[in-house]
Amino acid sequence: MSTRTDTLGPTLTVTTEPAEPAGGDAVTATAVLVNDCPFPLRGAVLYLVGPGATTAARAIPLGDLRRGAKVTRSWRTSMPADVAGDVAFTAHVLFDVDGHSADCARAAKTVSVPYEPNGVRDPYKTFTTTDDAQFGQYGSQLVIWAGGGDLSGGRDEKGGILLPGSAAASSVLQVKTVGLTGSDNPTAKYGIAVANDLTAPEKGGYAVLTMSKSYGMEFMTDSDGDGHLDTWAGGGASTHPAWLRLVRSGTTYTAYSTTTGLAWNEIASVTVPSANGALDAGVVASAVNLNYPGTTVRAVFDHFTVEES
Repeated sequence: MSTRTDTLGPTLTVTTEPAEPAGGDAVTATAVLVNDCPFPLRGAVLYLVGPGATTAARAIPLGDLRRGAKVTRSWRTSMPADVAGDVAFTAHVLFDVDGHSADCARAAKTVSVPYEPNGVRDPYKTFTTTDDAQFGQYGSQLVIWAGGGDLSGGRDEKGGILLPGSAAASSVLQVKTVGLTGSDNPTAKYGIAVANDLTAPEKGGYAVLTMSKSYGMEFMTDSDGDGHLDTWAGGGASTHPAWLRLVRSGTTYTAYSTTTGLAWNEIASVTVPSANGALDAGVVASAVNLNYPGTTVRAVFDHFTVEES
């Protein structure tokens, strides 16, 4: 159960029946609004939003609410069938305070649905250089479970999901790195990868842009086309979630990151002479577990896109 975050506003809570619904379940969500403010609420409107909705599912005018008034409203909705992670049933109320200003209160019931490997759908393909990689797709989210001893220099051990031949000579790749769990290793990493052939990086054009668990951004490229990542830029603090962007202009790759999706910070711009034609583009994850034997990570990505620029 969640309550308001504005301590001067009314109390608003949301519950669901069943209390812990699974994907595809029909759900009755109930919002309870109590005006425990020292003033009446004028022209109150309650908005009820189901999971995955981008606009209010219902707008319910409540009129004026005296001090101490309690209002209960329920709505019938459902869990998305193809969902995992945190899913929210949300209510918020808008009202006038004194006829001249407006305020609001918001609450949500959040349901955590576990991620399970369920494969990926076309046009996505998977590849791995570890023995323990698994993959999943939930709506706009892609998920990789992977081990791997390292992802730099002489070792290239990772699991990946790719879109073959999708990165044109002028293109922009972007993804939201949602979360990286499953290992205490601070160097575990997940992010974007490109190459002439991601299943065979020795064919050239190889680069990765990753967020590490604790050591910030890492932008690594293969300068001589032998399939080994031998240049590095990055550092700073790690942020989960974050947005990663890789811009390709011929043989030049420019890496960016942001924590907001608005103000992009350039990490570096590097020439990769072996990049040729339309590249494979994808997302990758590695536990970098050389010093943490047997560990794996679960990497969650959202809204991976590849667009011509």
